[in-house]
Amino acid sequence: MGIQERKIREFEQRGQEILDAALSLFESDDWEQVTVEQIAHKSEVGKGTIYKHFESKNEIYVRLAIRFQKRMANEIALVDPSMPVLDRLRCYLRAAWEMHLSSKELHRVFMFCSRAEFRSKLPSKLLAEMQASELQVSAYTHQLMAEGIEQGLFPNKPIHILLFGLQSIFWGAIQLIWSGYLGNIDHEQHLEEVTTFMLAGLVHHDRPTS
Repeated sequence: MGIQERKIREFEQRGQEILDAALSLFESDDWEQVTVEQIAHKSEVGKGTIYKHFESKNEIYVRLAIRFQKRMANEIALVDPSMPVLDRLRCYLRAAWEMHLSSKELHRVFMFCSRAEFRSKLPSKLLAEMQASELQVSAYTHQLMAEGIEQGLFPNKPIHILLFGLQSIFWGAIQLIWSGYLGNIDHEQHLEEVTTFMLAGLVHHDRPTS
């Protein structure tokens, strides 16, 4: 490995360490008040070093959200494309469930970065990079919905309408868990219940009743 290549790798590694340090500071409910100075202190670097890697605290949020999306995309890539649509959708929901419950801090940063108000403040290049990472995941769900419609499994409605119902239930379930409202629950059992509920609603909500 050449000197320049090693320097680049070390620079990227330091950037990831800064992101890890920032994420560890986002535990409390006032996580948005964490400062760049605090992140620098946690990272054991100077404030100037932070700005060599990230233009602003908002970019730190975005980089964490992109990391989340890349991990999600990697999980999706493991799903066998030859499986039936409903089985693939179950695998997708499991991957998303486990990702969002793996870290409360990462979940809240991801949701924060999804807000239109936040996105409106981002530089166009950074916003485009975040949207590109999101497209890797959303393209998969849209493909699943399209296949389900084509096969007559799902109602022939606009895909964004079909996804709205699924997203509402999914996000509601995740928020219930992270709020502590449900207490200490069996995540696996609740995943099965909420997945069954979502798929039943998706498949049967337009079926005529006898």
